[in-house]
Amino acid sequence: MTAWQWTGTAFAPCASLPLTDRGFRYGMALFESLPVARGVGEFFEPHLARLIQACGEREFTVDDTALRAVAPLFHDAACEGFARIYVTAGDGAPTAPAGQPRVFVFVENRAAPDPDNAWELTLHDETYHAPFGGLKTANYWFNADALARARRREFDEALLFNDRAELVSACCANVFLLHGDRLSTPARATGARAGVVREWVMARRAVEERRLRREDVTTAEEIFVTNSWCGVQPVATLEGRPLARRIVGPTLAAEFAAETSRPRD
Repeated sequence: MTAWQWTGTAFAPCASLPLTDRGFRYGMALFESLPVARGVGEFFEPHLARLIQACGEREFTVDDTALRAVAPLFHDAACEGFARIYVTAGDGAPTAPAGQPRVFVFVENRAAPDPDNAWELTLHDETYHAPFGGLKTANYWFNADALARARRREFDEALLFNDRAELVSACCANVFLLHGDRLSTPARATGARAGVVREWVMARRAVEERRLRREDVTTAEEIFVTNSWCGVQPVATLEGRPLARRIVGPTLAAEFAAETSRPRD
């Protein structure tokens, strides 16, 4: 893994996060994640725009110069893998304003999942409370725990529901359901994230954002999930039950791979 921290004038290599930082102490941090290949961060500008917007919503007074200086970090041909850009609240009391945020960037090497290897999903039973309307924050323990439980049961992902029994997302991805020719995804009001690949799908297909419940999930003919690392990932089964068809997801996965020049085995 390669990591950098903004010094106030430039990014410098780093290997740790200060223990005084509220991102470490309280999870007070915002982030965006994206693949990096051939010196370029995939969909960097949309990710940057979402991070700037999130900082504005949480009143993190981050210097845009720091965020704009991230892209050149990826220009090194050896910089390949999955990147995360973190903006933390910096030092201070839990109630103090985030007047001096820290910016960290790291890139880790890992292989993207194969879109031809359709996933198996399960339903998570505990209620999920999406922090701050679905902003990407460092408060990810619930998601990680739900995903770990699913993996122990040999599922690839788990679907999360809020306290109104509405579908929010998967642990680490957005969700799309197909009923007949009606493609839908959870509304932002439920806590779903405004993911870059989610928006990519919605720009290419007629998608209805609406409140979806468990019965909508269990009666779906096709399901696929999206995030910046897997792109568009088709789903094969739900709770061990094979889905009726897999057409839209694989088609979109192929379109996404072609547009982003992602290799496909």
